[in-house]
Amino acid sequence: MFKRFIYGAAVVLAAAQSPAVLAEMKIGFYDNRTILESLPIVQTELQKLKSEFEPKEKEISDKQNSLKKLKEDIEKNAPVLSSSDLQSKQLEYQSKRRELQLLAEDTERVFKVRQNEVVRSIQSTVDQAVIKLAQEEAYDLILRSGVVHASPSVDITQKILKRLSE
Repeated sequence: MFKRFIYGAAVVLAAAQSPAVLAEMKIGFYDNRTILESLPIVQTELQKLKSEFEPKEKEISDKQNSLKKLKEDIEKNAPVLSSSDLQSKQLEYQSKRRELQLLAEDTERVFKVRQNEVVRSIQSTVDQAVIKLAQEEAYDLILRSGVVHASPSVDITQKILKRLSE
């Protein structure tokens, strides 16, 4: 069974490398990053997302300022504080610092998840436009990004952008 698979794969590869087969194939390539960076809806959705997270960013900023003031207070008053008071203030500082770190990490994680959801949603629309273009213009193969080299003659990025902007 494995030998048949290998033999079949070899036949397909040999046929694909045949100049006649390649001459008949219509191949396209598009740069997904260019498309996502060029679409106004992507920028609009990401701006909405940033606006949604502004209160959290303000909270983080306020806590950073509060933490900075606490540290300055500890440094300023360290010589006059008793060792137990100093230790208490340092523990408070460390606790607030950990709390801030967790809040910042959690906020960043949630933001990235939401950002990925937005991009995935828009990517779905891009994929549909690519499939429609492939069907209408009889493409045999369309590749995206991750290609080492593609000549300008097979680059369909602008065609896809035009379709998406319509």
